[in-house]
Amino acid sequence: MISTKLVLTLLVAISGYTGYAIPGELPQITTMPHDDLARRVCNRPCQVFGFTLPSGEILLDEGLAVGADPAATSILVHELTHFLQLRSDARPLPITCEVWREREREAFSVQTRWLQDASGSVQMFSVAMNRLNFGALHTLCFGRSGAVPPESWSKG
Repeated sequence: MISTKLVLTLLVAISGYTGYAIPGELPQITTMPHDDLARRVCNRPCQVFGFTLPSGEILLDEGLAVGADPAATSILVHELTHFLQLRSDARPLPITCEVWREREREAFSVQTRWLQDASGSVQMFSVAMNRLNFGALHTLCFGRSGAVPPESWSKG
């Protein structure tokens, strides 16, 4: 279980980076076995470790050492950024590929910045970034309409 104190601490950091307000209600965070997460998010085996549903619920791989390992915790930072993005929309617009890509860019930027701040040294930061393998990012925008499938727009 992920502590409320950790979630609040991370939300304060993310809010400081982005300017997003912290809502009065915290996200529901559900941890699950990796195979269940991959099946739910990708409908097949895949390398997903976190996902934010359009409802704001965050799904995380239960194998992550969130709170103990900075690289693992940074995945929660990424997903909490999506949560704040969702909650900041006064009138949600359709999620196009352009909007999705911008949200992903911001979430990866916040994740990297938090990890840099949380790392004790450049070496620790480099090792954590290497473990996250950001070079293997995926694109989920396939439709002609430019709309992103609702089940995939906040994957990260």
